[in-house]
Parts: sequence; C-alpha cells; structure tokens
Amino acid sequence: MTQTPRTIIRPWNRYDDERSYRWPSYNDPYESIWNLQRAQSPFSGTWFNDMISSRRHWAVDSRNGELMGRISLREIDNAKKQARLGITFSAAYVGRGLGTEAMQGFLDVFFGELGFVTMVLDVAAVNERAVRSYRSLGFLVVDSDWRTAYYSDDLPRLDNPVYAHLAPHIRTSDGTVAIEFFEMQLHAEQWRAHRALRGR
Repeated sequence: MTQTPRTIIRPWNRYDDERSYRWPSYNDPYESIWNLQRAQSPFSGTWFNDMISSRRHWAVDSRNGELMGRISLREIDNAKKQARLGITFSAAYVGRGLGTEAMQGFLDVFFGELGFVTMVLDVAAVNERAVRSYRSLGFLVVDSDWRTAYYSDDLPRLDNPVYAHLAPHIRTSDGTVAIEFFEMQLHAEQWRAHRALRGR
C-alpha cells in the first residue's frame, strides 16, 4: 500500500491476528482504560452490521517484516468521505516515533488514493503519548465525552505527583472511574497545509 523510511503499510491478513496476540502488554497503569467504547451512534437499526461490514484494516510492518502495529478505519461514511481511525502498536515498538511516522504515510494515502476528506478519532486524554502524536500530525480536539469503567485498585492514586496533572481527565465515584476522551478531527486541506509547512 505504502511505505515510509522505517515502516511498510499493507493490508491486514488472517495470519496477522495470531501474530498480534503475541504482542507484549503495556507497562502503563492506565492502559486498561485507553480503549473504552464510545456510546453507539444512532445511524439506524442496522448500525452494528453496518459498522462491522465497513471496517478496513492494515498492518504496519518494520522494514525487516516484523509486525509492529495495526491501522483500521470504521464508521466509513462514503457520502461524507469520512472515516474513524483506530491504531494499535505493540508495546515493543512505542516511544520511537514509529506510530507517528506510519500515520504520516497512511494519511497521504487516506486523503489521496482512498479519496477521503475527513478523518476523526477518539482517544483517552490520559493516553498522553497518543494525544501528542495526533497533535503533531495536525489533529484538533473538537469535542470530548466521559466514559465509565469499573474502578481498579491498580490505577495510580491521583495524589501521586507523577499523575496529578491527569486529574482533570479522571473522575472517581462509588466504585467507578470516568475517563475523558477527546474527539479529534483532521481535514484533507489541513493535512496538506500541515505537510507543506513541515517541508514534506
């Protein structure tokens, strides 16, 4: 499909499912709440079937063929030329800028060959690495919502100075924890202007 200096993006296949199961887990106390689901959107009575049938997936490989991550599109709206991004990277490959680099290549294809004009995504505000990456690509926060999960004793105390800055994005009450999720958006013209500004 496309490649960057350090990544190859290709269609996902069934063998990749087994390979991704072997990815190591993240060593982040908030990792378990990064992927709380959004409330279902009232598209129609066939919402679930529509969403499943409209998903598309790509693998992100290293240049030597190691499976590093997965990029997906869901809620594909062909009339609006819009889709919602999903991206997951193995913990073994985070912190090196590989996800951001892969997204740069994918966005060129998304707004070019695939013909979309808007990409949207939702991300936990406490997932600071992901939020920084999306902002660096030109995504803007356009809304937010709160999602509830069962409280876990594994979550760090917010009075710990290391995590105190996350307090505005977390609410705890009666055995539950609510996490703020950002709704972010990027339009084709914004991406092209952003890319030109960065000299790509």
